[in-house]
Amino acid sequence: MIKVISFDLVGVLLGENDNYLTINEDKIERLFGKNKNDLEVIKEAVDLTKLNEEEVIKLINNIINKIYDIKVDINIIKSKYRDVKFFIASNHVSYIKSFLIKKFGNTFDDIIISSEINAYKPEKDFFDTLIKKANVKPEEILFLDDRKENVEAARKSGMLSEQVMGYNVIKIIDKYIF
Repeated sequence: MIKVISFDLVGVLLGENDNYLTINEDKIERLFGKNKNDLEVIKEAVDLTKLNEEEVIKLINNIINKIYDIKVDINIIKSKYRDVKFFIASNHVSYIKSFLIKKFGNTFDDIIISSEINAYKPEKDFFDTLIKKANVKPEEILFLDDRKENVEAARKSGMLSEQVMGYNVIKIIDKYIF
């Protein structure tokens, strides 16, 4: 029985629009999800752009608000599956959280961001953290991600997992929960 559904962000719930990014914004955006914590992202962004930390953080927040849009109506899923907890588990900078709260409110029971736990998918530590925070058996978690390597790693951790293609989230969930 599924007790927790865990969603990746980009490619699963969020899409990236083709808004124009400045040269510095583009350099910084390429760092999202590739570092284990915010300090690494900021340090690398400062080195790449020659901006100070405050300017980099401001650009990070601007980029997040500029490029992401919601592709899946999570409220439909939430109303359909009231007894299931909803998690986000994503490789990203922690600054994404304010965007998520603004866009989704308190829809999610927990938000796990790689930069806050110092581990990222497909590392085992990332999935161990998800399982611990979910406080259920791994086989009671449905993990949805657009990257095959993350789906396979989640399965190795004992979770049910499916690769999302074309934002087919509701169709996948319906397959597991009836």
